[in-house]
Amino acid sequence: MTTANQSRRSPSPTKRPALPPIGAEPLIHGDVATIRRWLLYYAQKLALPTSELLLLAITQDRQEYMLWTARRLNTMALGCYCYISTRVKGTQHRHLIFIEPELQPQSIEVTVAHELIHMADRVNGTPRRHRHHGYDSIAADEAALTGYDLDELRRLLHEESQRRDAIRRQRRPLRYMYACSHCGKTYPRARRYSQSVSCSSCDKHYNPVFKLALLPAVEPDDQAKMVSD
Repeated sequence: MTTANQSRRSPSPTKRPALPPIGAEPLIHGDVATIRRWLLYYAQKLALPTSELLLLAITQDRQEYMLWTARRLNTMALGCYCYISTRVKGTQHRHLIFIEPELQPQSIEVTVAHELIHMADRVNGTPRRHRHHGYDSIAADEAALTGYDLDELRRLLHEESQRRDAIRRQRRPLRYMYACSHCGKTYPRARRYSQSVSCSSCDKHYNPVFKLALLPAVEPDDQAKMVSD
């Protein structure tokens, strides 16, 4: 979708990361025992330097992670790694990781390994971005590191993504449905749009010709179908 005043929107004030303190070991907020176990195991396999591990902080609290990084976290994110450059005396950077708290035990292990691969890439000076989650070189490295088959990792990713989406929809159910009268594409929403919106499939820029129309109220059965889709 494309909003009417998208091109005129002024940039929001820049927020500064509220970085956590550095201690004698990596900082962990959440399931300390489980995360620490896999952190030490995979950090050793990846040969991550102790000096870099001391700059690492891990949390399972989404709000805390966004406070640390001063960045928004996708509501569907199961894990996230962020490298922050700092100007703090004696410290030039920090490594910050988020782990979704409602993951299954095996998924916690895999997610810790996955985010540490990103950290190792950064430490080695070869940072990579995902081309396709579960199907790129990072996924291949994850399989080699954890010993799990790629198909098993993809199954876990799909299963956890569905669980996360179901939890998200329980908290914020889809109550509104918008549609493009030109191409028929629908846009389910938890909230109403606060301004005129047009179909991004028909035109990447706002175009009143392709303005989205609000459809009749979404019934519970339709909500369930939208979640499953």
